[in-house]
Amino acid sequence: MAGSIVFAGIAPHPPLLIPEIGGSRLADVANSQLALREFSHRLIAAKPDTIVLISPHSPIDAAAFTTRSTPDLYGDFRQFGAPETELRFQNDYEIVDAIVASARIESVRLNDLSQEYHLDHGALVPLYYLHEAGWKGPVAVIGFTMQSIDHHLAFGRAIRGAAAASGKRVAVVASGDLSHRLKVDGPYKYEPTAHLFDEQIVSGIASGNARAIVEIDPALRERAGECGYRSIIVALGAAGESLHDQQVLSYEGPFGVGYMVAILVDENTRSRAAETIG
Repeated sequence: MAGSIVFAGIAPHPPLLIPEIGGSRLADVANSQLALREFSHRLIAAKPDTIVLISPHSPIDAAAFTTRSTPDLYGDFRQFGAPETELRFQNDYEIVDAIVASARIESVRLNDLSQEYHLDHGALVPLYYLHEAGWKGPVAVIGFTMQSIDHHLAFGRAIRGAAAASGKRVAVVASGDLSHRLKVDGPYKYEPTAHLFDEQIVSGIASGNARAIVEIDPALRERAGECGYRSIIVALGAAGESLHDQQVLSYEGPFGVGYMVAILVDENTRSRAAETIG
């Protein structure tokens, strides 16, 4: 059977979404938690062979995408006071090799990191919910670059090409928070226009207008202090920039940082639609 992108979506990564860390504050992000659980169950229902996760907090090489080279991907939340909460997954060398080959065709690079790095919270938070939902399969975790938006779209296409070349059913998870400057009393300096960035991302996905996201004003992105935009662009490239299954499951920003859970590709949604038409 030909490989393809069977699921792609966007997940936030605040550590407070982990029950052992968030405690009573989880009530303030209840919509995000419910959405992440739905997101995770829908990803698993798409029956991927592997997950490719893009994390803004993985080590960054300005000129190349990066991935870990160790057989196991391991991390815990000791940095956030919960060292006993840990996750371990098999590193999917096969899909990584396929992406390396496909990336050459797209004139972008994916390099192995030269030393061992534990998984960062950008990867661990979405993976926590995927593991909770039953995911036991392999994972590849990738860090983006400081190159152009076109490079990130091209890398997304490389993931799509790797799925086809390898015959694997691939799920893509773009980890990333939106603006970090939504509130005067938030953790970062308040920016009165920051909400516009989040609104454009949310409305672009809800309406299926990928170009509206790709063409967001770079100055607005800078003012918003976002961390997930490049992850989202990679996911859009993997989705083909032509959205059909898109759905924003939740958006909220109770602490001054925008958290969005959204789906770009869901093979099951398409299958159900075809059955209804049929």
